[in-house]
Amino acid sequence: MPEVHSPIPERTPRRAALLLAAIFAALTFLIHFASSLWGSHLGYGFFRDELYFLVCGHHLAWGYVDQPPLVALQARLAETLFGLSPTGIRIFSFVGGGVTVGLTGLLTWQLGGRRTAQVLAMMAVLAAPVFLGTSNYLSMNSFEPCFWLGALLVVLRLADGTANPRTWLVFGLLAGLGIENKHSTVFFLVALLLGLILSPQRRILWSRWCVAGVAVLLLLALPNLLWQWVNHFPTYELLNGVAHSDKNIKLSPLAFLREQVNMLLIVAAPLWIGGLAWLAFARNARPWRFVVFTYLLFLAMMMAMHAKDYYVAPIYPALLAAGAVALGALTRRSWPPIVYTVILGYLLCRVTAPIMLTILPPDKYTAYATHFVDTNVKSEKFTSPLPQYLSDRFGWPQMVEGFAARYDALPPDVRAHTAIFCGNYGEASAVNVLGPKYGLPTAISGHQNYFYWGWNGYTGESVLTLGDDPKDYTDSYEEVIDLGPFDAPWIMDHEHHHYLWLRHRKRTYAADWPQFKFWY
Repeated sequence: MPEVHSPIPERTPRRAALLLAAIFAALTFLIHFASSLWGSHLGYGFFRDELYFLVCGHHLAWGYVDQPPLVALQARLAETLFGLSPTGIRIFSFVGGGVTVGLTGLLTWQLGGRRTAQVLAMMAVLAAPVFLGTSNYLSMNSFEPCFWLGALLVVLRLADGTANPRTWLVFGLLAGLGIENKHSTVFFLVALLLGLILSPQRRILWSRWCVAGVAVLLLLALPNLLWQWVNHFPTYELLNGVAHSDKNIKLSPLAFLREQVNMLLIVAAPLWIGGLAWLAFARNARPWRFVVFTYLLFLAMMMAMHAKDYYVAPIYPALLAAGAVALGALTRRSWPPIVYTVILGYLLCRVTAPIMLTILPPDKYTAYATHFVDTNVKSEKFTSPLPQYLSDRFGWPQMVEGFAARYDALPPDVRAHTAIFCGNYGEASAVNVLGPKYGLPTAISGHQNYFYWGWNGYTGESVLTLGDDPKDYTDSYEEVIDLGPFDAPWIMDHEHHHYLWLRHRKRTYAADWPQFKFWY
């Protein structure tokens, strides 16, 4: 006997839902754009990873040691279209943040939510610290929710019968681009597949259009897979090394769950937890029950692998959307969602935006933030005077100026064959992005993809670097000269170094380069 499904909820007009989503997307974009401009005025500059992505964008490839190709392409396009400025290179990420919020509204509409439910769900995502923070700078994380939520919206529509089976092709496109954006998408797709198999909606998988969609997905993911294969899977080597190191802080299951609540705002917890319960038990939510299995399986995967807590974040807008629908169905009145929305809007202005965006001067940030959050919560072991996502925007121009002053002080005949070697991709990328106006040579490093880019023909006869103790270099160089300290306000604690001039390397870079590989 064929299965009888719950009737599809009566929805508001699609045009009205799209308009509402577009308004919130535009509002999100403007918030990020304005905060970035203001942050530049306060002294917040390029974020460490942004500098690296810009350099990757000048070395376009189908893959990198620590990322798929899409973020490098994003960096290259943003720099080409909007210029080399912190705000300019972030434009696409601001768009990604807006699309994430807008898609949340469309998910709410698909689940049968009224306008007040759509507004509530979108405000919950906009006010969530994790989404506000990761969409505020150039990163893989700004577009990750867009691909996940877009793919999930397609499957929701297929599951309840409101989409043509050909829509699987759209799913394949979004899922394939998601993998080319960030590899964690693979784990989400595995959880989604298992979630469907465990639910009655497994029937939608038995379709030639599903096979076609998966073919599109694989076709889009294939270039990066081939790059990984040709290069002996460096991303796996990197992740395996990090997993067996002390770089990341490994949270217990309880602590991991606690951070899920914190990164979405404690006040929003009843909304997404209620959404999870509604999807699990409500008769009207039966066509979409696979989302519950998907979330729980993905959460379990990330906890088992000791992943960073925010890796689960892109799936939460779907739960927030479901929670908004559940609240509307429970109360059948418009004022509870409106009141909830106002509370979240107040917290956005009072708490989330000042803490996650570059709105407050750095000297006033800590005093303000400690009233609301535990500023000592970290996902990595590194320490800093401000949260890492803010401290890593300071010091790069001063560091490059220090290299330029010491480089220019060298005799011209020595300067011609002097290399700048950096210990990590942040320092090397700062030199390569900000250094050309000072006439600095291209910096080299063994960190992440810099290892593949090599030593640029330098022998090690004369090298400028940043280090901690001259004795660390005496085994490899005949002469080590301390050229003074590098320091700047608000920088990461591990970036306080001394400039060193290394002379007469005992073995050439060409001979020793494999030893410089540093994937961490």
